[in-house]
Amino acid sequence: MSFSEAGRLLNVTQPAVSKGIAALEDHLGVKLFKREKAKLALTAEGESLHQAIQLTFMALETAIDRISSKPRRPDALTLSLSTAFAAHWLIPQMDEFRHAFPDTTLNFQLTCGEAMGPMGSCDLGLRLDSKVATGDRAISFAPEWLIAVASPDYIARNGMLDRPANAGAHTLVTLVTPRIAWQEFLELTNQAIDAPTREIRVPDYSVVIQTALNGRGVALGYVTSCGYLIREGLLVPALPRTLRTGRSYCLVYPGYGPSRRLAEDVGDWIISTSQAILASISGRMA
Repeated sequence: MSFSEAGRLLNVTQPAVSKGIAALEDHLGVKLFKREKAKLALTAEGESLHQAIQLTFMALETAIDRISSKPRRPDALTLSLSTAFAAHWLIPQMDEFRHAFPDTTLNFQLTCGEAMGPMGSCDLGLRLDSKVATGDRAISFAPEWLIAVASPDYIARNGMLDRPANAGAHTLVTLVTPRIAWQEFLELTNQAIDAPTREIRVPDYSVVIQTALNGRGVALGYVTSCGYLIREGLLVPALPRTLRTGRSYCLVYPGYGPSRRLAEDVGDWIISTSQAILASISGRMA
């Protein structure tokens, strides 16, 4: 999301990157970026191309891994996850993970949005059921469950979304291109926000959660990613009703060859830990 940073990584000037993108947009006949003052955002067409490029590189990585003679460490796993799940679910529970797997080294292939596409060279991944690639093996382990969440401090200062504490505006934190937007969430749960609203829009869901943790606004919390934070009281509900979409999240294993025993064991740990967190949250929300 920065032509200057792209130029630095590619060892070319920022104008060269900008000119190349402009030429690509002219060739395609569509705009790939929204150019807004000091920031960039992908258009719907840009997001579509970005996802295709991700899948292409994952397929390339799979091919390289299959033909490579480099031995794999038996005590190392590569996980394909969203940055949100890694940063706000797995990393905070790393002490518990280390207790269960003291000698295991984790490598990460992370995406700023929802992880999707084939597993490639990864041993274990997390996908929404509709994002599992053909041929990979998936095990459903958690519902797609959304809760409007904020920090306890934010709620103390501003009140619930449906019961504002003062005449000030609430701040909603959202993705630039959300799959489920705030308006859809409110309509599906038959709720309303009884106060004016401002908006903070960011391109990475991990930053959405972090912004809510910092007390800067209310986010739509996918329980799969922020369930640990809710259980620990670091995030609390900002509306009484929640949304279960009927979809589910899956642990995914590569479809070629048998899964590694270590990957299966780590997958079982993620499932059991997630189920304990979900049971705790469900008990509170009932």
